[in-house]
Amino acid sequence: MAKFTRFARIAEVEFSGIVLSTQDLGHKLRIYLTDKSFIDFFYTTTVSKLRFSIHWERNHIDNLIYRLDNTPDKKWSKVSTFPLHFHSKQYENVNSPSFQISKSDSLENLLRKFLSFAKDNIV
Repeated sequence: MAKFTRFARIAEVEFSGIVLSTQDLGHKLRIYLTDKSFIDFFYTTTVSKLRFSIHWERNHIDNLIYRLDNTPDKKWSKVSTFPLHFHSKQYENVNSPSFQISKSDSLENLLRKFLSFAKDNIV
């Protein structure tokens, strides 16, 4: 079974209203959205702790990005959910996510919550 198969299925089936298609790029899953933007989903278990990022690229549409990740960048250590943090609209604008998440959320649920956020914010 390919690494991203279950995540592609979540995007394509549960979010078919905003997802056109998905593409497994080997190191990440690209999710193409109806507004011509895309989301890149990445995770690794090769380090001692699970690391992931979910990045919504909208620079070519309205110069905005949204990114949820748990890379322990000390630059964002003041965020209450550190190492988990959320880049909102601009890379340097970092806070806790604007949607509910918990430490016990699976990667599948984090992707669902991020796709729900995208669904609510597609113009």
